Amino acid sequence: MRTETTKDNFKEISRTMGKACVCFNLRKASRLLSQVYDQALKPSGIKVTQFSLMMAVAGNDGITMGKLARPLGMDRTTLSRNARLLEKKGLIEIGEGEDRREQVLNLTEKGAGLLLEAIPIWERVQKQLTEKLGEKRLDELLGDLREVVRESKR
Repeated sequence: MRTETTKDNFKEISRTMGKACVCFNLRKASRLLSQVYDQALKPSGIKVTQFSLMMAVAGNDGITMGKLARPLGMDRTTLSRNARLLEKKGLIEIGEGEDRREQVLNLTEKGAGLLLEAIPIWERVQKQLTEKLGEKRLDELLGDLREVVRESKR
């Protein structure tokens, strides 16, 4: 049982919550891992968030923003903003769908070339993380994260 919350015990509560808060710890790990991937991907000129979005578009060429947002766990506005940045770099195209309100995403030749350069970099980082964590531990972590995603959609 926790004691009463007062301004005097914020430090204690902050430490306790910092250790126990799922969101805080996932975001912290995400930020730190993103830095590792971003540093490795620096020569390609894109960040891991852009790499992930480009891979999603490459694997679903011709998909609408609405259909892509859901599996990425993004809202359409955020996806649209990120897609526009990649479009400005000439890495993806945003076209009209069957319905004029729909926006369809496709990878450009330039985008495909950049992915061909970036994928081996990503694979090296993955290999390093697998070696650090161990394959079994990494598989369990990824399984746990997939379960968190499934549960959050319910």
